[in-house]
Formats: sequence, C-alpha cells, structure tokens
Amino acid sequence: MSGMVGLIALFLAGLGLFFHGLGGLKNSVQSLASRRVRVLLARWSRSAWRAGLWGCGFGAMTQSVTAVAFILASLVGGGLLTVGQALPAVAGANLGTALLVLVASFDIHFAVLYVLGVAGILWAFEVGGPRLRSLLAVLFFTALLFFGLRLMKEAFAPLPTFAWFGEFAARLQSSLLLAYLAGAVLRLFVQSSPAIAVIAIALGRGQVLSDGQVVAMIFGTGLGVGGAVVLLSAKLRGAPKQIAIYQGLLSGVASLATGGAFAVEQLGGGPGLDHLLRSLPQAAALHPAYAFAAMQLTAVATAGATARVAARWLARLAPPTAEQDLSRPEFLLEPALADPETALLLVEREQGRLLARMPQLLDTVRAETAGAAPVPAGVLHRATAAVAGEIQDFLRAVANRRPDRETSGRLLLLERRQALLRGLNDTLHDFAQAAGQLRRTAAAAHFVDAMAEGLHAVTVTAQEATGRRDGAERELLLALTADRGDTMEKLRDRAISAAPDLPHEAKTQLIYTTSLFERTVWMLRQWTLTLPAGD
Repeated sequence: MSGMVGLIALFLAGLGLFFHGLGGLKNSVQSLASRRVRVLLARWSRSAWRAGLWGCGFGAMTQSVTAVAFILASLVGGGLLTVGQALPAVAGANLGTALLVLVASFDIHFAVLYVLGVAGILWAFEVGGPRLRSLLAVLFFTALLFFGLRLMKEAFAPLPTFAWFGEFAARLQSSLLLAYLAGAVLRLFVQSSPAIAVIAIALGRGQVLSDGQVVAMIFGTGLGVGGAVVLLSAKLRGAPKQIAIYQGLLSGVASLATGGAFAVEQLGGGPGLDHLLRSLPQAAALHPAYAFAAMQLTAVATAGATARVAARWLARLAPPTAEQDLSRPEFLLEPALADPETALLLVEREQGRLLARMPQLLDTVRAETAGAAPVPAGVLHRATAAVAGEIQDFLRAVANRRPDRETSGRLLLLERRQALLRGLNDTLHDFAQAAGQLRRTAAAAHFVDAMAEGLHAVTVTAQEATGRRDGAERELLLALTADRGDTMEKLRDRAISAAPDLPHEAKTQLIYTTSLFERTVWMLRQWTLTLPAGD
C-alpha cells in the first residue's frame, strides 16, 4: 500500500507541475507574439494540409495528443494562432502519435530535463535581452509541462507489478467492454496513449489479455484522451478551451466509432474493421499497432468531415471571453503594409479605438457607473495593452518599408501617440485601482469622485477632439489640461486638512492618487499637442 501511496503522490506532483507549466506557457507565449512570428506561423498554417503536417510531426515527437492540444491552446491564447489555424494541427497530432507506434518510439525525457535545467538557469539569471528571456521562459514552461506529464505517466507505469492489478486484469478476460473501459481509465492517469498500448501489448503477450481485449483496451484510450483533456482544461476559457474541447471530441468520437465497429464484428456482425486490420502486411506482429493507427485515422477523418462547421460549433461551446475579443485589433491588415500611407491611416483608426477605451477605464471607478461598468478595469487594461503591442509591431513593419520623408514624419507622430496611449492605459488603470481603494475611506470619497469625474470629462473631450479634428475643441482641451499644479496642491492639502483623523495610509494613498491624476492630465495635454490646429 505504501508503494501505491508514493505513486499517487508522484501523480499529484506531476499534475501540479503540469498546471503551472500550462499557466506559465500561456502567459510567456504572449510576449513572443510579435508580428514576424505571427506572420510566420500564419504562413505555415495557411494550408490545412501544411498545418496538419507540422501537427503530425509535433504529435510524433511529444507522444501525447494531450500535450499538443494544450501547447496549441497556449499559442491560440497568446495570439500566435487563430482557432481555425490550430484545428488542422490538432487533427494531425493524432496521426503523429499513430506513426510513432508504427515506426519508432522517441524518448524525449532527457531532452526535457536539459531544456528545463538550461532554460530555467538562464532565465533565472536574466541572460540576454527581453526577447531572449521571453523565449527562455516559453522553453522552461514547455519543459515543465512535459515534465509534469512524465511524472504522471511514471506514477502508474509500475501498475502491472501490483498483485491487485494482475487480479483486475484477469477479470477482464470475460469482457471486451471491461477491457475498453480499463483503457479509458488508464489513459486518464497515464498521459500517453502509446504507453498504454505498450502495456496492453505486454499483457497480451503474457496471456493475461486476449488479442481482442488488447485491441479493445487500445480503442478505449481514445475515450480516456477525451476525458483527460476535459479535466485538464477546466482552467481554460474562450478560444484556448475550444482547442481542448476539439481534441477531446476528436478522440472520443474516434474511440467510440472504432470500438463500436470492433465490438459489432466480435459479436458476430460479419467481417469488418478487425478483418481489415488482419489483412494488412505483418498483421500478426503489428495488429495492435494497426488498431491504434485506425483509431487515429478515424480522428483525422472526423476532423476532415467537420472542418467547415467545427469552428462555429466550438465558438458556441466555449464563446470567446471579453478579454480575447477586446485584445484583437480591428484595422491592422497585413496587405496594407504594401502602401505605408494606407497602413498609417489604419494605425490612426486603431489608435482612436484605444483612446475611446480611456473613459471606460474610469467608468469602473466613477460613482454613477462603478457598479455597472461592462468590463472590469483589469480586463480592459490587459486587452488594450495587447492591441497596443500589435500597433507597435505594425508601426515597426511600416518603418521597415523605408517610407518617404512626409510619410516618415507621419510615422514619428503616430509613434509618439502610441507611447502616450500606452502611458495613459497604464496610468488610468493605476488611478482606477488606487481610487477604488481610497473611496473606502469615507472622508476621501468626495475628493475621489471629483477627480474621477474630472478625468472622465477630459478624456471624453480628447476622444472627441481627435475624431472631429475641430480646432475649437483642441483649444478647449489645451485649456482643460493647462498646468494647475499649485491648484491641485491646494486641493490636496485642503482634503487632508478637512479630515484630520484620516489614517496615514489613506493620506499616502491620496497623494499617490492625485499624482496619477496630474500625470494623466499631462499626457492628455501632450496628446492634444499632436492634433492639428484645425482646418
């Protein structure tokens, strides 16, 4: 029993490392989501056949469609792939694991350990620039994910050595259904279908299972894949969850289809799937491997049959989250880079969209809208930062086109605005957080409301002045954002003096909040200075 307790502890440790690796991979891959990487991946995935091929190779190397599904989910969550581009790769990964069983078995455990150690050390000591550190983080968390899966697989690899497992296997001899279900249950714990296939073949060679039960157990692993993916994707939301659901459905359908066809034939339904498998070359030695390949080919066929409707179905099962929707740019189109002037017009429109979000950040803290703000400040801030990164990459791509002098001047202006937008997004988010905390102090609530309303009015005016190109509104905005440091200092002192019993922490928070207010007003003034004086 103590041995079993140790195996359970090993499994739980692997599960914990898997979840940490998954979360870290999702966050780290976003930092690598540059336009160049996205364009390269999009080019590879432009054809469903090409995406399926590299997914097939990925499945062969990892030995686990579960791992591939979650890595692809992280790529989708980080913006490197769309759901439509990832689906063929998921289908191809299933075929890759079948090729592995038929051709060879690659043990990547030592490679994972080397990557985990080297990438972890270099990342911890902050070697290289930001891009290299981001890559090291991705490699580290990817290796951590695989290491967690390895521990889960190793936890239950010694099962055949336990007496109770031998007794359980002996009971399976009377039922193909029990063998099928045993394969499904084992796959929930042993995160590799090829590994279970090896266990099933070993039990068959030891005459613990019949040849038919070996095949039934192999078919059951597909159902286990579906269950494992559903369980491990509990933390995912939106598009990444769609990838996990897709893999679970593919594996489940393939398992039920092949397992059902096999059962009907075994119950006297005439020649069918098993007859076909036994007619293949070297069937005596490769019969279980052929069965595994047949199940994976069924998964690929299911993917092909549902290719046109899969994305729509998945969107209904796991709708994109508000943050994922808000994180996508609307006007940045790759073909527009061929004409730098057009590309900059699109950038200007995208920047206008982000500027319109600034008042929404304040809606989360204003007295009249705080409880009814449609999007939390944190979600809006992260989504805006993601689009801002897309704009910055797009501007770099325009600069690489070597625009003429006039277009280059326009580019510099938009780059200046871009820096201001990023600053406004961060500062207003910090203001909303600080103001929300300060409002809990009754003596400071009125002052907080006044600051929030004032900033809201100025940001709305900035948005209108930018959109209308009205010289009068520009002048109004310049007046509203004029330096009033002395006035703000007096108001701050008056607020503190009016509440002598205000706790020291609240006074510190008040000073911090007013400094964020002043910084926001200064940045809005700088933005105003980038606007034309009027037509």
